[in-house]
Amino acid sequence: MKKTVKTLIGVACAAGLVAASSSAALAGTAERFKGHMSLLADDLLQGRDTGSIGHDFASLYIASELTKLGIAPAGDDGSYYQMVPFKQATIDMKAPALSVSNGSETVEFAFMDNMLMSANINDTDTQVTGELVFAGFGIEAPFLNYTDYDGVDLRGKVAVILSDRPHSFPSEEGSHFRRQISQALVKHGAIGAIVLSTPVSENVFPFEKRKLYVRTPRTRWVDPNGEVFGGYPELKAGATLSVEAGMQLFELAGLDLQTYFDKVENGEPVEGRPLGLTATFTSKANHTTTTSPNVIGILEGSDPTLKNEFIVLTAHSDHIGVSGHSVLKDKINNGAMDNASGVSTLLEIAHAISHSDVKPKRSVIFAFVTGEEKGLLGSEYFAHYPPVPVQSMVANVNLDMPILTYRTDEMIAFGASHSSLEKPVREALLKHEIKLIDDPMPEQAIFVRSDQYSLVKQGVPAVYLVPGMDNKEENAIGMPASDFLKKHYHMPSDDLNLPIDYEWAAKFVDINFEIVMSLANGKQTPSWNEDSFFATFKQAQDGKQ
Repeated sequence: MKKTVKTLIGVACAAGLVAASSSAALAGTAERFKGHMSLLADDLLQGRDTGSIGHDFASLYIASELTKLGIAPAGDDGSYYQMVPFKQATIDMKAPALSVSNGSETVEFAFMDNMLMSANINDTDTQVTGELVFAGFGIEAPFLNYTDYDGVDLRGKVAVILSDRPHSFPSEEGSHFRRQISQALVKHGAIGAIVLSTPVSENVFPFEKRKLYVRTPRTRWVDPNGEVFGGYPELKAGATLSVEAGMQLFELAGLDLQTYFDKVENGEPVEGRPLGLTATFTSKANHTTTTSPNVIGILEGSDPTLKNEFIVLTAHSDHIGVSGHSVLKDKINNGAMDNASGVSTLLEIAHAISHSDVKPKRSVIFAFVTGEEKGLLGSEYFAHYPPVPVQSMVANVNLDMPILTYRTDEMIAFGASHSSLEKPVREALLKHEIKLIDDPMPEQAIFVRSDQYSLVKQGVPAVYLVPGMDNKEENAIGMPASDFLKKHYHMPSDDLNLPIDYEWAAKFVDINFEIVMSLANGKQTPSWNEDSFFATFKQAQDGKQ
């Protein structure tokens, strides 16, 4: 009996020591996390804009942290830096003009009132005239047996398209094909496009909010041959119209745009047709070049065979810099949640892996990418010029804007349902008594709007974890994600004055660490579900081998 009691006491003491050790480890994580945040979201870094000194400073800090952890460099010439060359175009705010004529009447649309243009990345002076042809949504989606181009002749003409998609489309697949519209327009011979705002697009990204980004330089990366990737020089002009301006354009053509909105709402086809209108575009742009680093490190796996497979962890280190034209007194967009919190999470995952008694069997790549706010550019460059063959990258865990200002018993795992990554995600959350919930805002198509998408397009299964949208702990003090998104997203107030919960941040690190270690040490190579649309990218990559 005494032996039994002693044994039970020993077990209890051991459990207590483990709990104390775990508690101490989380406290250490929280303290280091706070240290990372204090630097990365400081005013000194001026909002970490791509190509800025502030972002360069953040990159230097990240590289120094990887050095301390003993993680090997995997950038250019034995360094941590993969330098990404960029071309930037800034619009001349006095120059843009768009006029549309039906032969007897001409309408001049007003820049920054009911019409917007972005800078031309290819030409400094734009003077384009072309006939207008309505082309529905401008989507070509063979996987979904859909096209807007049947019977539509766009050769040498300007396409007019709705800023929407068929509502029958799955949100993620639909958003993917919307992102391919420029390619489709070029394929069908268009020389430009006018995008019409819709009631749906107004709910997702209002026209008034779009105005805030017009002065932001349009940025694209440049390949080793000096070609601008995604520049589409064939598309020589473009503009976006407000809902009211779109109705005015259709009225000039003798049509009612509202009937097309109604068709979209009712799931009816919107057929393309010539509009009998001619548009003239005028704009000017200033071009510059810059470079900005991705910071990349590799921790080699412990298994002689599995070390040739790579788990890729990503977080973007850039933000949107300084809003020089803002009327606010504070013009520095510090990007505490977007994405100093993601970078800090990844640094702490790196710390946990490098200090773990259990070493990952597969190799792990840590990629802190630039240019996410410019259009996933740094991750796209990384995916095209990876430090290892892309076919050997078997999974991606992305960290983007975890809003750590409140505690919740729910998590969203964007992309998990498309692949075998769902199982380790569920297991890690179950251990922490957290529920995996469905995407509460599918219309936003988050899975194709962050850096994991660059790797998904190369065939790599990916997941992107964020806390649920609302505060679930009774009597908890904090700011739910819904409040943050309404009041602080892409604003100077996304700073260190937010009620950041560093203990909760440490728990978020621990959850992601467990997911990564499960992927790194699992017997089976991560894979797409056979019925997932995104599996087609992997099939395409396999066909290149």
